[in-house]
Amino acid sequence: MATSDEIVSMGDSCPPKIMGVINLSEESFYKGSIVSGDEVSKRASTMVEDGAEMIDVGARSTAPGVRQISVQEEKERLLTALKDVVDLDVPISVDTQYSDIAEMALNMGACMINDISGLKKDPRMAEVISDFNVPAIVMASKIKPGDRLTFPEIVASLVDSIALAEGTGISKIIIDPGIGRWVKEKTYEYNLAIISGLERLLVLGKPVLVAISRKSFIGDILGIAEPSDRLAGTLACTAIAVYKGAHIVRTHDIKETREIIRMATAIRGKQIMIDNGDYQVVKIDYLKNPEDSVELMRSLDVTETGTKIMGEKTVSRVMLIKNVTAPEALIIKQEMLAKGGDAAIPMGVMSGEIKRADIAVIGTILQINDVIKKLKTQSFNLPIISNLIRDALEKEKDVKYLYG
Repeated sequence: MATSDEIVSMGDSCPPKIMGVINLSEESFYKGSIVSGDEVSKRASTMVEDGAEMIDVGARSTAPGVRQISVQEEKERLLTALKDVVDLDVPISVDTQYSDIAEMALNMGACMINDISGLKKDPRMAEVISDFNVPAIVMASKIKPGDRLTFPEIVASLVDSIALAEGTGISKIIIDPGIGRWVKEKTYEYNLAIISGLERLLVLGKPVLVAISRKSFIGDILGIAEPSDRLAGTLACTAIAVYKGAHIVRTHDIKETREIIRMATAIRGKQIMIDNGDYQVVKIDYLKNPEDSVELMRSLDVTETGTKIMGEKTVSRVMLIKNVTAPEALIIKQEMLAKGGDAAIPMGVMSGEIKRADIAVIGTILQINDVIKKLKTQSFNLPIISNLIRDALEKEKDVKYLYG
């Protein structure tokens, strides 16, 4: 029987782990994943042989539109099957939102709780997990599981769950951004944005779990109705998620996922960290937007005023502006230099040999926004150019534009 101590070695310095899914819910969207009776032990054992390093057992489907079962029915399904898997040599996680079920499962030998409500559905859940001193997986949720759409919403929700967990004494916390169409508003564009920007969660300093396997957003993009036919799409998403920093992959397909993880991890390479015993320098490149820096600033105990000021200073952009006139290029460069940034322009612009050129503007979000304001008051077509730069920055926040 594995213990929660075996789950501790997770994070940027460790290889990503595979979590196999044991699905006891006959209401599940993926019928090929459902097991019951004598099949449970066999399926779990096969997963471990194939390379699963932990197993997640769940008895309730939370897919939109499925029949909802009672807590008693969930309990009966789960506890009956759990006795067949707790003696495996890997940690066993239980997927439930109810503290009574979690407590019984932990007493039987489970050593991790996966709560898709982010500890928010059952007020007693955090206390139970803390009492057993086991890890908690918390998903980005506010009112319904997985109902957070954008990254600011996801991060805010996870921050709340982390605070709730730590405030109750839970020290081992794993975060899940909630990939999937948990609510009807969470269309495939939002899920693509989560996977594409997954490294933005690293600022929270917790291991990141992704649950992508055969979900409907993959079918929406590829036009594949049957979950059984979504393996290739699942593996493509998984490779990118691991490359972007996922630490745990929850999956139905162990063998295929294991190879994908190995390749994605090899391509990702190591995080740069230099240490001489007294000092340490760590290179971070996951701050993509000003709001991403908020949690980093808070972790450094920067004041709220300082955090607000630093937001637009911690993120840089290089923007290519095409076909500007020579006078416009020179003014843009001058304004960028005045704000501490710069602009790369062709030599011929300086000498007057080139009348129009493409230029590259380099600076922090703060510097570029300040220059946008300055260009609005300038001559030539600089007010038009300033609006174009502003619109380009705004499009970064438009999920439908980026992924639609």
